[in-house]
Amino acid sequence: MSILVRVGALFAFLGFGSLVLKQLGRTFILIEWADDMQPGFGIALGVGGLVLIAVGLLLGRAKAAKPQPQVTQQPPAPGAPQAYPGQQQYPNQQG
Repeated sequence: MSILVRVGALFAFLGFGSLVLKQLGRTFILIEWADDMQPGFGIALGVGGLVLIAVGLLLGRAKAAKPQPQVTQQPPAPGAPQAYPGQQQYPNQQG
């Protein structure tokens, strides 16, 4: 899950939750400073959170739909010298 989706979920929870808590006479301590701006602030924060969730999901889909480049390694030609992992190949020295 992308960071946009997580932050959007937090904003939506705080925004819409603050609307419900305002009706019950309670507040979130984190956004208590905006208590006198309710319900507008709660609606704006909740809708902003939903927008962030949508953008995060759309960007995630776009990344998943993009084909990943595939690296293929061709087998060595018959008779060609083969190097093992960690082994260096030196040119044949005739002497």
